[in-house]
Amino acid sequence: MKFNPKPEVYNTLKSLGYTCIQGNQATFKTEQIPAITFSVGSKSARYELDKTPSAYDVEIIVDVWANESTTASRIADEAEEAMREKDYLLTFSSDIPSPEGCLYHTNLRFAAVKIPK
Repeated sequence: MKFNPKPEVYNTLKSLGYTCIQGNQATFKTEQIPAITFSVGSKSARYELDKTPSAYDVEIIVDVWANESTTASRIADEAEEAMREKDYLLTFSSDIPSPEGCLYHTNLRFAAVKIPK
C-alpha cells in the first residue's frame, strides 16, 4: 500500500480559493497573487515485519505569498486550519524577511502520520 500526500495537500490548499502550485519555487504571475506553493519536505515509511508499509511520516512545506503582510498572515492561518482538518499539524511558522518591493512570504511546515488505505 502506498500513500502520495500531494493530491490531498493540493486539494486542501486549493480549496481556500487562492492560486496553488505544487513546487517550492515562486513560479506564478503577478495577477495570481496571493498564492500558495507547497512541497513534500520528507516522507518515510514505517514497515511491518513483512516489509509492508504500515504508516508514513510526512512533512509538508507550505509557502504563502502576498502583496501585504497581513494578507499573508491571514492566508497562513486559513492554511493551518485546513491542513489541521486533514490531520497535518503545524510544526513551524515564520515570516520570511522580504526586501523592499518584494512579496511578503510566510513559511509553514506541517507533520502527519498517514495510514495507507
